[in-house]
Amino acid sequence: MVRTLMAVVSTLIGLVVALPLVLLGLPFWLIAGVAKLFHRLLVQLKAKVTPWQQLIEYSPGVGWKPKANMRTYAYADKPFYVTTDQDGWRGKSKLVESDIVVFGDSYAFGYGVSESAYFAELNPGIKIKCVGVNGYNMVQALLWMRRLAPQLSGKLIVWFVYHGNDLFENLQPNLDKYAMPFVRSLNGSGAWEIVTDHISEEAWRGDRYRDYYSALAQICTPTTSLSRRAFSACEYLIREGSSLCERAGAQLMVMSIPDITQISDAHVHKLQAVAPDPAYFDPNLPDASLHAICERLGIGFVQLRDYLCVEDHKEHDAHWNERGHRRVAELMEQLHRRQSFRAVSSA
Repeated sequence: MVRTLMAVVSTLIGLVVALPLVLLGLPFWLIAGVAKLFHRLLVQLKAKVTPWQQLIEYSPGVGWKPKANMRTYAYADKPFYVTTDQDGWRGKSKLVESDIVVFGDSYAFGYGVSESAYFAELNPGIKIKCVGVNGYNMVQALLWMRRLAPQLSGKLIVWFVYHGNDLFENLQPNLDKYAMPFVRSLNGSGAWEIVTDHISEEAWRGDRYRDYYSALAQICTPTTSLSRRAFSACEYLIREGSSLCERAGAQLMVMSIPDITQISDAHVHKLQAVAPDPAYFDPNLPDASLHAICERLGIGFVQLRDYLCVEDHKEHDAHWNERGHRRVAELMEQLHRRQSFRAVSSA
């Protein structure tokens, strides 16, 4: 009896002594448990994540397009949920019912955010349809405008032009292993033509290397031949798009998207350092050149560098974060109001 009593007392004393240690360690055990659970869920989610190359399929004439009726997770700096319609385009609105149709690349596709944060879905009073996907250049955007022209009447057409690679890729026949349409000059005459006869399902066997950083630095330097060629080709494409929209009864507006290296104080000096002629390097040259082109053609132009900053981009990815998408959605609302005002005034 005495031994039993002593054992109970010893146990109670041990519990009292151990209690502070238990209470002290409890938060760490909880954190470790939550971390293990989060890691397990992340591993399971990553197993379901679809690489962007598997979000697309071959499309004759344009190279590739998003797959139709997708319901999947993709990954940028973190997993995000992607859905597409029966034609492969993202967004709930139908093209024929849309107020605004956006043509472009991964920025138009909204790569990096789920539908709840996607700029095309943040204005319930405006129907926006986006035609584009990762890797598209301006030639592919123009070809889709041509195909969809009968459905564009009465709409505001917003053409995204991303400085980071669009101006350069317009001149290239491939993106990695994928053949894509491009423009080439006609015997140095200053005229251009679109080339599509090389596009097929087979993997590109030519050069795949791209130094986009160096190409952007050259494009931002007016003394380089690449800069002159890039803007000449760009003017040809925009002129074609402008004529097409006019015939279709649509209003075209070009919206330029700067690369983060052009608006970040921490990166712009590095970009200038690789320019072939640093003394003439100008990170604003793409916007200034596009603005001049649009003025000559009598179409609207908006430069997003006036609306976005570094904080509107993902930390480890060039795409917009949720805040950036909200800013773009606000801008789209302003553009829609202006268009509606013009329509009422002209009526």
